Amino acid sequence: MSDKKRDQLVVSRSYRKSNELINAMGKGTALSQKLFAIGMQNMKVDDTNNVVATIYGSELRKMFKSTSGSLYEHIEALCDRQVKGQTIFDWNLLMKDKEKGKIEAHQVVTDASFKDGTLTLRYNNSLTDKIINLQKNYTVLSLSDTLSLKSVYSLRLYEMLKSAYDYKAYVTKETGEQAFDYNLTELKLELGIITSGGVKEIKNELEKELPDYDKIEALADKNDLNKYKEYKIFNRNVLSKAKAELNKKTSLEVDYEPIKNGRKTAGIRFFVNQKEGSVPKEKLSVINKDEILDELIDLLHDDFKIKEIREIAETAEYDLEKVRKSYNYMLSYDKTIDVPIAFIKDCIKNEYYAQKAKPMYSKKNTFNNFEQNHDNFEDLEKILLDN
Repeated sequence: MSDKKRDQLVVSRSYRKSNELINAMGKGTALSQKLFAIGMQNMKVDDTNNVVATIYGSELRKMFKSTSGSLYEHIEALCDRQVKGQTIFDWNLLMKDKEKGKIEAHQVVTDASFKDGTLTLRYNNSLTDKIINLQKNYTVLSLSDTLSLKSVYSLRLYEMLKSAYDYKAYVTKETGEQAFDYNLTELKLELGIITSGGVKEIKNELEKELPDYDKIEALADKNDLNKYKEYKIFNRNVLSKAKAELNKKTSLEVDYEPIKNGRKTAGIRFFVNQKEGSVPKEKLSVINKDEILDELIDLLHDDFKIKEIREIAETAEYDLEKVRKSYNYMLSYDKTIDVPIAFIKDCIKNEYYAQKAKPMYSKKNTFNNFEQNHDNFEDLEKILLDN
């Protein structure tokens, strides 16, 4: 096999990324995102509960498009602010937990080392469960798509729009073009164009369940924390360029239009479609457990309590279709079900609705389960009489 074909095999892989990381506000560099994507192929958790990614020289050369010479200068630029300015340590996240009423700020990469041509990155241990061993609430991303993008804004939009598209397709079971609306200031926060910059008033506003984004933008402008204040500049330098790059290099087809409030642009409406033949084989993941739970409550509330519906959701790993099929199987069952919660959970686990497994309770009369006796009764009677 040629080196070129082998390289194509490497970058054709996909990786999972937590939706909490994808949709968190904050800033980062394109290189930090690409290193994360490559590092996902070889990650482990050390004895301090930090995720450690090992990235070998051959993979680094592919990323840097360097076929010869030392990798040292590339790595130095990644790690030393005095050399390049922004580094991989500038990947910071602002994560909101509305249920618990808290907001957390994290530096994602805490340590880096480069030795014998291998780069080792250590990630913040507060994020371990959001990086590795993901079972739900993640998006499947293409490594080749990620590595092809140059702009950090294109990378962020690729992740955000892919996550939103996959979730909507999962819930609605519909493919084709989908529309997604973003408040303009909220979008800038997620892209890292506006940051809190340590300003207490901005952080306090972000902690609210319904932040006043006009107030946040005014505070960001006042403290020089808004990189593109005018929409026309934001549109020209960010949105237009990202759209062109995403359409040319990724599996997504993207268009957008401004959402107006009078003469002012208040938001952006993205139109997103998946290019034909580019849907990943891996099953789409559940993205927002609360939204899935709301749908399950609507579906099951006649027969189950809220607590039981949560149990059912957990058993099905928030797979809506699996719950629907199991519930329909239960409703069509022709015998009395004494404990419905046990019945539907067992059905989910064993997928009886698929008719590939033996049903929980046989519908046949018990007597019919015995093999029929084919002896000649006249001969048997004669033997008994002779005795």
